Formats: sequence, C-alpha cells, structure tokens
Amino acid sequence: MASKARSNLPETTGELSTGEVAPFPSWEVFTQKKLGDIHLHAGSLSAPDANFAQMFAREHYGQDQECISLWVGPREIFTASDGGQETYEIFVQWVAGGRHEHVGEVEAENGTDAKTKCVVQFIGDKEYHTIWSAPNSLLTKIESATDMIWRETTDQNYRLAKGYS
Repeated sequence: MASKARSNLPETTGELSTGEVAPFPSWEVFTQKKLGDIHLHAGSLSAPDANFAQMFAREHYGQDQECISLWVGPREIFTASDGGQETYEIFVQWVAGGRHEHVGEVEAENGTDAKTKCVVQFIGDKEYHTIWSAPNSLLTKIESATDMIWRETTDQNYRLAKGYS
C-alpha cells in the first residue's frame, strides 16, 4: 500500500506495458588471458547491438578477468551452416559442459564446410562434443590492452583475488 504522499499513483498490475522491453540478442565472448594462450569461451551476454555488446564485453570480461584479447560475436553465427567464402574461426567443445576453445582458422565456403574442414585439420580421430565456426567478418576482435576500458589508466587489482592480499 502506498503512503498518503503517493496516493496519486495509478494502479498497477505488476506487468510492464511498454513495447520497449524486448529480449536483446545474445552474444558470445571469448577471452585470451595472456600472449600465446588460446581464446576460451568466457560466457554470453545480451545487448541490443554490436556496439553495446563490445562495451559490455570490455567492461565485464575485460575488467573482471585479466585478459589481453576479446572476441565478440552474435550467438547465431557460431552455429550457422550458411555463409560465404571466407576465413572462419573454429572453436571446439571437447566434452559436454566444457568450454569451447579456439583451435584455428580455415578457409571455407560456409559454416558447414568450415566444420567439416575443422574435423579434417584439427580433430581427426579425437572425441569431441560440438564445433562452432564463426566468419571472421562477423567477429569483433579487441586485441590490445589499450582497447580495454580503463586498463591503462587505473589500478584494477581490487577486481582480482590477488588484490586483497
């Protein structure tokens, strides 16, 4: 019950009645912790467009986890079978529930061709759970420490467990 000061509020049902609230597309984020490491799937996020996805990824994955590189792409590109002739980044999930890891890149005609080439070039007879392929042209690659928000200008050790020693 509202106080007397708020007695002029309209009655609400608890449901939002605006069309502005809609589910945002999902984006996948891969991080590289240090030079020479592979890119590992760090997680997913929701954002209205690529610019927001990049900013959210920089803020969340580029600051909460120490890393030197972020790759961000819309979820649907990783599992799509279509596409055109180009370079595809290949990610393999070796066991169910494990993280997808970058194993390399292939020149392919589409997503299906990229996954087939992945098996030939990177997997062979090994067991695996799933393969993701992403066209290079649809991935955003944030490669340097200077592209990470505030990395160069402020001490971020408080965000890491080692910062509380």
